[in-house]
Amino acid sequence: MNKIGKYLKLTIFGTSHGPSIGITITGLKKGIKLDWSSIKVEMDRRKPGQNPLTTPRKEADEVCVLTGLKNNLITTGKPLKMIIKNTNIRPHDYLPILRPGHADWTALIKYHHVATGGGQFSGRLTAPIVFVGAIIKQVLKQEYGIEINSKISQIYHTTNPSPKQIAQLIKKAQMQKDSLGGTITLQAQHMIAGLGSDFFGGIEAKVSEYLFAIPGVKGVEFGDGFKLVEHYGSQTNDAIYIKQKKFYTKTNHMGGILGGISNGMDLVCKIAIKPTPSIGQPQHSVNYQTMQPTILATTGRHDPCIVLRAQVVAEAYLAIAIYELILANEKA
Repeated sequence: MNKIGKYLKLTIFGTSHGPSIGITITGLKKGIKLDWSSIKVEMDRRKPGQNPLTTPRKEADEVCVLTGLKNNLITTGKPLKMIIKNTNIRPHDYLPILRPGHADWTALIKYHHVATGGGQFSGRLTAPIVFVGAIIKQVLKQEYGIEINSKISQIYHTTNPSPKQIAQLIKKAQMQKDSLGGTITLQAQHMIAGLGSDFFGGIEAKVSEYLFAIPGVKGVEFGDGFKLVEHYGSQTNDAIYIKQKKFYTKTNHMGGILGGISNGMDLVCKIAIKPTPSIGQPQHSVNYQTMQPTILATTGRHDPCIVLRAQVVAEAYLAIAIYELILANEKA
């Protein structure tokens, strides 16, 4: 499904090796002045082909807004539609072979067709999301004081890796014609208390829905997440204190969420991203045209570790999810 959101509605379109990709945004209020310099910074963080640790595919990722802006600067309140042209497509890189770890197999089951380069399943479709995220980050900071940030918290077995360690790990995987995964820790600072709801409207459920839309994400946890099971309740409960008639917690093991509702502390969550499935090592598979077993060694252009470029995508989705929760709260 290519749509998400009730109040801020997003519809993505296009494919990895088609003429273009894009998004339609419904629900942006009138009068938001776009900061194009900030948008470019965010788009460049995700843009491919910028260094030897990412895919060699080069795309300008230049945004073209078709509708929804006045003077290409201020939102009109009507649906905003943007496109990004694909300028470096190479569909001939892909053979009629089901790629292990990719959605080729399930696409064949569901749609009776396998699109080149992952088609609508491709991480290429996250570029328009970063554009939206750049706008929403601006709105969250200016109107609500909420700031979104993140860090790479693990690559392979190395936790809290330095940039040098990250480079060394990825280069080693590249030499072995292999790939790596990792985790990204996200934080929303100066969070509004009272967002979310109990049970089915819980903030964890809503935020997870967005974060799991990132290709390659296989796990989402909040606060200390799975580490909580290693401790007693006396160690994990966040002690509450009062200051200037406001409640705070001395620790934040729960990630700023209790009963599915934000308590005003920083919202903290983490995503786990699998190793890139496209690798140069020989893998057993099947040619779906001849229905015969075969060996596949990927030769196309792929990130050896998508964690690096996924960081800004995760920030964008968290920002969008929080804004959706704010709008739900305001319209309740």
